[in-house]
Amino acid sequence: MRARKILILCVGSRLMKDDALGLVVGEILLKRDLPAEVKIFETGLDVFTLLDEITGFDGLIIVDVVKSGLSPGEVVVVDLGGLSQEHVGEIQSLHDIDVVSAIRLGYELFRDKMPRRILLVGVGAKEISPGIGLSEEVEKAIPKILESISRLLELDSIND
Repeated sequence: MRARKILILCVGSRLMKDDALGLVVGEILLKRDLPAEVKIFETGLDVFTLLDEITGFDGLIIVDVVKSGLSPGEVVVVDLGGLSQEHVGEIQSLHDIDVVSAIRLGYELFRDKMPRRILLVGVGAKEISPGIGLSEEVEKAIPKILESISRLLELDSIND
């Protein structure tokens, strides 16, 4: 049985306060000794440009902030497979398309190449506005985010 390929997509913008969270988590993960089949990809690009990066993996974990619906620093793990837009709030890229819409488009265009399982490790943002640095609440959530990602990889939850 071949090893399952997992992509951890760390999304954000360093210039928009709490929106930098995904990139900060990506930097930490890149320093860790992860299995060879796990790839970390940090980006602040439009989600459309990421479809090529996402395709070809068995599982995808997205690390991103959520602008509404969660308390600042609150961490959730959500299976995006059956998620409707109303449950997502305003999870967005730097441009106008949200992550869920981009994933749906990916399944329409590249159904056989898209990951079978897509999970979001979402974190409630306190402030997404021009500026550098994470809020205290979001900074304190980083250990829980890393623990959630490790648990998903260890339990093979991404491949169920």
